[in-house]
Amino acid sequence: MRLRSQVIWTSISKSLKHVSVFILAIFLTRYFSKYEYGTYLQIMIIANTAIYLAVFGFPASIYYFLPRTQEKRRLIKNTVAILFFISVLVALCIYAASDVFGRQFNNLQLIDYGWLIAAFVLLQIPIKLYEPFMIASDNVARFVIVNATFNVGFLLSILIPVVLGYSLGEVLFSLFVFYIVQLLAIYAAVLFTYRQLVDDPDGEPYLPVSQLAYSAPIGLSGAISEIGVVVDKIVVSSYYDPEQLAVYARGAMEIPLFNVVANSLGNILMPRFVEEYQKGNINKVIELWHSSIRIMAMFVYPTLVFFILTADRLIPLLFTDAYLGSVIIFQIYTLGLIMRITSYDAIIRAIGKTKILFKMSFLSVSLNILLTIALIELIGIIGAPMATVLVGGVIRIFYLVVITRLLDMNMLNIFPWNSLLRLILISIIAGLVILPILTLSLPHFSMLVLSGSIYSVVYLIGLRFSGALSKSEKESVRGLLPRSLRWAV
Repeated sequence: MRLRSQVIWTSISKSLKHVSVFILAIFLTRYFSKYEYGTYLQIMIIANTAIYLAVFGFPASIYYFLPRTQEKRRLIKNTVAILFFISVLVALCIYAASDVFGRQFNNLQLIDYGWLIAAFVLLQIPIKLYEPFMIASDNVARFVIVNATFNVGFLLSILIPVVLGYSLGEVLFSLFVFYIVQLLAIYAAVLFTYRQLVDDPDGEPYLPVSQLAYSAPIGLSGAISEIGVVVDKIVVSSYYDPEQLAVYARGAMEIPLFNVVANSLGNILMPRFVEEYQKGNINKVIELWHSSIRIMAMFVYPTLVFFILTADRLIPLLFTDAYLGSVIIFQIYTLGLIMRITSYDAIIRAIGKTKILFKMSFLSVSLNILLTIALIELIGIIGAPMATVLVGGVIRIFYLVVITRLLDMNMLNIFPWNSLLRLILISIIAGLVILPILTLSLPHFSMLVLSGSIYSVVYLIGLRFSGALSKSEKESVRGLLPRSLRWAV
């Protein structure tokens, strides 16, 4: 499968999970009370945070070690055993701490759901091996099919009982059953792929200590990064009740596709980064990185501007007027997309300087916690998204400084600044064109369709003449667009 196809299909497959979460939010805000929906969110925050804290970077180490090691089968067996051991240990700890979570999150219902949270952790940690194993063993197509199937299954396991009017407890039990089926099916696929592995006598010796040394910084940084993603919601939960969390979470939402595409692109390009860096082709590394950034920004920047301008129509359309308080939070949160146009750690991981990732992640979370608490105390709940956006921007600038030093380059050359400026300018111009339309008294859906159509045409025309993309990048983008719109690029 060609690189572009790998990125597209992997991103689509993974984005189905994020799209499923987004679809669920639309239904859960309508079928559940704010308190019930806030409780559901707290359960997911606890379970997902525990999972990312626990995996310790072992799944990610497969990307690095499987193509290099002699003992490929031993690598996979050891990693599987470690993940199952961790899952049992962490699940027991989660169950024992149920009352702590109930008190800390101002929701004693979490004590009753403690066993389910522990079960989610137990069943989800071992499957974190699946993506890196499939991609590193060049089974991207198989990964895409299985992953997409279970992302749809996740959606249905919650959506069907919700629409049928089941209680929150019954919905969570349905998800528990789904996770059991998912674990069994994924490990059947893992076993099938494992049997096809062939040890490489010319590869490097497999040393568990080396895997641990490589995994630990990635694991710690990944865990801290995950906390960074939800730290504002954790702090909000500790200050406010589940109803307030529900309103906040619907504003502090991420656009499903963009992070997935950036991370997928980073993971798939990383082997090429490693190869070119080992050859000393620094310019090629930067060329590949710049190209991925420009393509990402081409989609991210117009979305950023359009969503900020239409948030007061978009939020009530999606989640009803009960969540109008989420509008300003969403607008602030969306501003953070301006720097979220790449996976900043991909080059650092390719170079092997993974300890830097831990330091950066630790700094990010520390600053986010301190600033979130300070701004909530100072200006209330709106301080949480402001802190998240400010800290995110500062940390990404720090990443660029680190990369410039590692590659011995200056800040002007490390990022395609000129192209990014052109893309944001044509996005703003397209936004100015639709401002008069946004003053019309139209239903939310009609307004979004009309303004979105005009905005897209103006942006694509501007993109055609902006010179922001290279000829090869335009060809790649044309392949993603409907035939009727390819002329614009």
